[in-house]
Amino acid sequence: MRSVHVARGRLLRGLTALLVGTAAVGVVAGPAAAEDDPGWVSGWLDDVTVGGPGAPGRTVPLTLTSTGASQPRVTIDLTGLAGVATASFPDFCVTQGTSVTCPMPATATEEFGTLTGTVPVVFRPAPGAADGATGTLDYTALGEQTEAYTQQATVTVRSGPDLLDMVDQTATGVDVGDTLPVPVAVVNAGDQPAVDLRLTMRFPVGLVPASYRNCRYGTDRVLATVVVCTVRGTFAPGQRHELRDGLATTLGPATLGSKRITQGVQPLASAGPLPSGVKLKSRDADQALRLRAVGAPLDVLPTEATRAEGQTYLRGVHGAFDIVAKGAAVTGAVGDAVRVTVGLRNKGPGVPDGSLSGEGVGAFVFVPPAGVTVLAAPSDCWLNGDEEEPETVPATWYCNGPGSVFPAGTAHKVGFDLRIDSLSGVPGKVQPFQRYPRVDDNPDNDVAPVIVS
Repeated sequence: MRSVHVARGRLLRGLTALLVGTAAVGVVAGPAAAEDDPGWVSGWLDDVTVGGPGAPGRTVPLTLTSTGASQPRVTIDLTGLAGVATASFPDFCVTQGTSVTCPMPATATEEFGTLTGTVPVVFRPAPGAADGATGTLDYTALGEQTEAYTQQATVTVRSGPDLLDMVDQTATGVDVGDTLPVPVAVVNAGDQPAVDLRLTMRFPVGLVPASYRNCRYGTDRVLATVVVCTVRGTFAPGQRHELRDGLATTLGPATLGSKRITQGVQPLASAGPLPSGVKLKSRDADQALRLRAVGAPLDVLPTEATRAEGQTYLRGVHGAFDIVAKGAAVTGAVGDAVRVTVGLRNKGPGVPDGSLSGEGVGAFVFVPPAGVTVLAAPSDCWLNGDEEEPETVPATWYCNGPGSVFPAGTAHKVGFDLRIDSLSGVPGKVQPFQRYPRVDDNPDNDVAPVIVS
């Protein structure tokens, strides 16, 4: 929990800049501030949990961002950590008693006029610190003549095992048919050994993980494969453990677009509930998933070891797929009410998957034929456009898709009730709302007519 002492507008500008991506350009300090605008500087440090005395140190990034400020820096007050934890800083920082000042790092990167730098801070439990002890670290980001504001991070000592995931990678250049060795690596950040652990992984639709006899497998509501493994062994404090050669994962025909494989670790004795809504079953397998110790125990954990969750990101798998618009043709006389059923069909084999971004897929738009009035529309469709548009502009209806995934071989169609006012002969049409995640392999069938005669 942080207590922030700053005007809301200033803080929002700082946090927005923190989200700006970085580019590989080293900069020592920000540009000189204009006389009428001193610029701004902001900082960010997550709350920290360290193990009891004897646990390895934890490296946590303090992120410093600045736009238009002269001599951007951060000052840290360590008074609130007394008896709880210690914090050590890089050589470019200056320490005076319990106060530390760090300038914008020379390794800072600049993009769109914003500097972003990281100050690595190593936290350790203080000698004799009790389980559950908490302390605070106040830090103030500022520049010459800028408005300074102070934030607070909480440091907590927690005795016992503390398993962290060490995987955070991006894979590019992979395609359908490839087999990818997904890394699995964990470390114990606590002060006591962990005896046995639970590894939980999620592979989005299209990805086929290898089978292990000590794992159970299931499918969630967006067709992702959920894997829960019980891994036996003793995981000593500071010791890194890995799955030799990685977890073989094949990119099946349904794989399409970018994917995020997630993994999380927990000591088995304190593991939480199993994933909800997933029926887990064992598979026949010749091998067991084992994590093996690698190297000597670490005295200080790196910055990538901060959470119990990790990820492998697959960027832009091309895949093959074909979305087909499904129109309709009905007959009737003037004054008749008729129903048209319209929508889309996914011929596959790729499966559009919006679960990574949280978006729905398979949405479409329907333009009724000229000379008809829509009497009734499905609940997940609504008129899209400006009601003040002239009558010469055809009405357009937007219809939601089936959800976060659009399975291959399935169709999403809905019915509209129309009244025939005149037989104009001008057809309507149905087509995808967006080309997600790209234009499909046969765009010629992406638009279909809707005819009333």
